[in-house]
Amino acid sequence: MSKKTCVNLEAIKTFYNPHPGFAGAAIPIPVQVKRVADKLNGKTLKLKEAIKKLQTATNGELGIVIMDINFIMLNIRTSDGANHGFRVICFK
Repeated sequence: MSKKTCVNLEAIKTFYNPHPGFAGAAIPIPVQVKRVADKLNGKTLKLKEAIKKLQTATNGELGIVIMDINFIMLNIRTSDGANHGFRVICFK
């Protein structure tokens, strides 16, 4: 049974630990997304503003993951139909 958590997109968060790049994944995180994540590193702003900035760099699906660490997730589907997920950047 999954538990849905309501996320306040207006909440001001500090962003840290952007994706390192390739990191052994089947495919690397898109370069444009990595650049935006790197620019968000250390910044404090509304969650929705960070998502908006990342959305300009991808047509993939962005989501919020709330766990022991909280992060913005990117899911993309490649031309072969495979799904790939990336922890783009953490926030607190």
